[in-house]
Amino acid sequence: MLEPTLQALSSIRVILASGSPRRREIIKNLGINVECITSKYDENLDRNKYKNHEDYVKDLAYYKVHDVYNDLKNDAPVLIIGADTIVTLGDSIFGKPKDSTDAVRILSSLANKEHVVYTGVCLKTPDKEIKFHESAKVKVGDITREQIEAYVKNGEPMDKAGGYGIQGVGGCLIESINGDFYTVMGMPLYTLVKHLNQLYSMTK
Repeated sequence: MLEPTLQALSSIRVILASGSPRRREIIKNLGINVECITSKYDENLDRNKYKNHEDYVKDLAYYKVHDVYNDLKNDAPVLIIGADTIVTLGDSIFGKPKDSTDAVRILSSLANKEHVVYTGVCLKTPDKEIKFHESAKVKVGDITREQIEAYVKNGEPMDKAGGYGIQGVGGCLIESINGDFYTVMGMPLYTLVKHLNQLYSMTK
């Protein structure tokens, strides 16, 4: 599905504006040689200025990409990929837990409820740019406080939006997913490939 785009990507520098090992693994599994440069953007966007979660998460990805792009714009042409993921329950947005107490609070809020995970992505070359998002509905099972505390104690939730890692032990907490599994992991795979192909056709 990614040919002949892979040929084009093999001749340029591809950068992931993130330190996330999960996002890097997803992209590398496509056969793309990607390097990670973590964005220094502080993600301090005013949520009150946004009418919906979709635009908010796309802008988070956009600013991450532009932070890295501004550092590299004098270098050889590159493709920069940025993404951000948020977990939402109604109007509430859950990012990464501040500490173990916060992780327990977040997971207790999500227990036995369906929430929505949004991942925004920005793709940028020196002269083209694409922003998009995907969402997935996730149902957390009827987990107990004891189970939540045991999961938090193993440390996995601390660097995950919403306090769980679906690809790890946290997958045991999830009753069902309606949408792209990779959206919940932090990089919607099908739509990423579709837009990479689109971007290649725009730039070739």
